[in-house]
Amino acid sequence: MLLCAKKMDFEAASLLRDRISALNQLRSTPVSADEYLANPNLVQDQRQQALNSLRSAINHEFITDNPLHRIEMYDVSHLRGQSATAAMTVAYDGYVNSRLYRHFTIKKAPSDNDVGMLTEVLDRRLRRTDWPPPDLIVLDGGRPQLSIIPSLKHITYNLPPIIALAKREETIIIPLSSGFKEIRLDRSHPGLRLLQHLRDEAHRFSRRLHHKHRLTSQILTSAKS
Repeated sequence: MLLCAKKMDFEAASLLRDRISALNQLRSTPVSADEYLANPNLVQDQRQQALNSLRSAINHEFITDNPLHRIEMYDVSHLRGQSATAAMTVAYDGYVNSRLYRHFTIKKAPSDNDVGMLTEVLDRRLRRTDWPPPDLIVLDGGRPQLSIIPSLKHITYNLPPIIALAKREETIIIPLSSGFKEIRLDRSHPGLRLLQHLRDEAHRFSRRLHHKHRLTSQILTSAKS
């Protein structure tokens, strides 16, 4: 993939990236060769199982009859207080699709304020009516990150459900009218594995942009010297 990118063959690099992502999804749920032979639709069935189990897990007072076609995960990060960015990764019908990923450069919020950065990013994203609307938004974080929800309600009358995934205990946090509900699923839970994969992809995607910013900065510094 890196070789293709260096040769400026971005289409081939993108195709290889998607294949690697698909392989990573398969590796996250080990199955035997016999299972694949017995069921040619195993991959699609696994994706549907992940969506169904996720919907069932978070359905309490929160989601009803939501197809979860498009799930978006958000992660904000910075390099030593500079180059603040956010990454959006997307699963469509249970398939983590890197072609739908997007980067956001933080323009206004201080880089030491995760809540402020998330508010800015989701404000910008939800105003993008030319993008397909998400059925579920997942934030990398916990209760502090979910505090942004009230500030987003003026953007759209149909704000999608927003939850958080806290890494320490891999806890799903759901905001309710009376507070928060925390759900701890088994580490082998298909729905949790899908969210973990999205979160890990968001971290990887953020590092990629930081590397690009650092390289650009080095080039500009060299040009000035």
